[in-house]
Amino acid sequence: MYKRILALCLLVILVDSCSFVKRLFHKPGASYYSAKEIKAILKEARKYKGVPYRTGGMDTRGMDCSGLLFKAYSSNDFSIPRVSADQAKFGEEIRLQDIQLGDWVFFATGKVGLINHVGLITKEKPSVSFIHASTSYGVREDLLFQKFWLDRIVKIIRPYKN
Repeated sequence: MYKRILALCLLVILVDSCSFVKRLFHKPGASYYSAKEIKAILKEARKYKGVPYRTGGMDTRGMDCSGLLFKAYSSNDFSIPRVSADQAKFGEEIRLQDIQLGDWVFFATGKVGLINHVGLITKEKPSVSFIHASTSYGVREDLLFQKFWLDRIVKIIRPYKN
């Protein structure tokens, strides 16, 4: 009996201290990026405009879409997941009409319909723009309300602050 209680206490301590588990159970409204932090993240992301696309890339030689987000956040001392499928689970899902600067938008651009692309919202009004790493054109900003992009949105999230 004593060993079970001790094991349970150790498990609770381990779970409570594990940031991965905290992210899994993170509740909406707990902690988001400030306007100042978002401005710095957007500034960092824009430094890569014109960089060509490269699968797995995270520097000026080449960049992929999730690498762009990862680099923009890590350069500002924030930790986020590296790949878009994991990034899609790292925030509170929001509606298109509630979009704000710094939100992440996820797309399914392939035939399978699975998330395979992500962008970072850079402008919210009057027209919404996002920065991303296009396979054809490299890192660039595009308007979200174009038929191509609107038809492929899977979800939009407001990322949790880590």
